[in-house]
Amino acid sequence: MMGRLLLLATLAGCDRDNTAALVDPPGDIPTVLTLPRVEVLSEDAFAEYEDAQANGEHWGFCGNPASDAVEGEASTRCVFEQLAPTTGQSRGGATFTFKGTGERVCIVIDPETVFWNQSVATSGRNDLYSYPDYLADDGDLDLFAGLSSYYTGSPGLEIGGFMQVYTDSAGRQIEIEYGECFQRGSSLSGIENAHAGRGTAEFCEINTAEREGVEYTVVLETFAVPLDDGVLSFGAMVVEGRCNSVGVNECTMLGESIRTDGNLAACTDRLELAFCESRMREFCCANPEMCGEEAPDDACPEFEEPGARDTFCAENPALCCDAG
Repeated sequence: MMGRLLLLATLAGCDRDNTAALVDPPGDIPTVLTLPRVEVLSEDAFAEYEDAQANGEHWGFCGNPASDAVEGEASTRCVFEQLAPTTGQSRGGATFTFKGTGERVCIVIDPETVFWNQSVATSGRNDLYSYPDYLADDGDLDLFAGLSSYYTGSPGLEIGGFMQVYTDSAGRQIEIEYGECFQRGSSLSGIENAHAGRGTAEFCEINTAEREGVEYTVVLETFAVPLDDGVLSFGAMVVEGRCNSVGVNECTMLGESIRTDGNLAACTDRLELAFCESRMREFCCANPEMCGEEAPDDACPEFEEPGARDTFCAENPALCCDAG
């Protein structure tokens, strides 16, 4: 009898969904979004993107129509967009299409902002990550892709996948996965359905050999929305070549943390720069409001003296939010 009462009490305590903790997003942010067709960037076009990014002009580069756009067809060279959280049991996210080039292509997505695990070891601590991350500004998207002919979703209405049902000679129905976007999380264990996680760039490689001009669909499924504003912003692109030759990482797409007014979230460009340059501890010490709470007492010894931060910011203006 006691066991049954314990089970009932446990079940009764599992009906909380914690939606009250979510921030209400603006009403004009969609939960399911269909994006324009995305151009596969050639090596030269990707170099042009990197130059535009270095000059803070990559949003304009992405907003221009694709070079191979046809009249009446919406297209873009890369994407910076936003999603709202879903309600109930529905799946949310964004989709876009691209056309095979006959070569290998690398699909890249980057949800806002950056994430790191705090180093808390009592000995041998990694001081680079001694300061905790601020979790409320991080979101998560899961990446899937495959031939559009196998996609089961409804553009703008419902997020789907690439599962199809095959009926064998005995009349048994067997599900077959036709997705081609595999993220190999561990070469030792052979995991191929891994996802990068919170605030971390995710990518996969597809071989479009003998499929030049054939349409593919990319699915960015919402896994987690940042709690600071209830809106998940992200960047996405498709680049010709292998992912390891493209060199995909957190710094491939910068400036994805945009607000609903289209402007960059305050100081997130400097946060990403610090992450890319492996200077997170210094950045967090200089700008604790951009990082988590409860930093170790010995995390910022060089900032303890009066005027030390001013001196640091004068020497490293790109790592201080209030510097010019």
